[in-house]
Amino acid sequence: MKNKKAVIAAAVAATVFAAATWASPHIQLYRMRAAVEARDTRALVPYIDFSALQGSVTTLVMHRLGVDRMQDEASSNPLARFGQSMALAVIEPVVEAVVSPEGVRAMLETGDISLQPGQAPAAPAPGARPREKVRYALAYRSLNQVVVQKEEEGGIAFVLDRDGLWSWKLVGIEQREE
Repeated sequence: MKNKKAVIAAAVAATVFAAATWASPHIQLYRMRAAVEARDTRALVPYIDFSALQGSVTTLVMHRLGVDRMQDEASSNPLARFGQSMALAVIEPVVEAVVSPEGVRAMLETGDISLQPGQAPAAPAPGARPREKVRYALAYRSLNQVVVQKEEEGGIAFVLDRDGLWSWKLVGIEQREE
């Protein structure tokens, strides 16, 4: 009888552990959404790996502008090399604006990159009707990575990596395939 209780207790503990592990990115997403809705960028900061996110955003912006296609040509053409360096100079302020607490909050609020360099996200007007919330779907890629994307078509997907046992950090964004 004592052995049976120990087996049952171990099974219950394993089930609770597995459920908590599975639910942890959902809980993290809920906390991030609460910070976005409250427009509390301080509460959002611990959930973001800014250095990893900056690399990801740079890659995405370069792809959207076609700079990544210039790289093959830039090795043989000095004019293409100049064009690529000019594009990188233009991309840098955009990436800095997007990879800021306010920029990440705006991305999570809209589900897309929508900032211009130096432009702060607009707060809703006092009498304006609140914007409809973006609904997100979460899917595991592996035990240590999940992808969060809008349920509607378009926009970007947010990549979260496990940071410890039950916490997650936003480490990247990807262009959604339409």
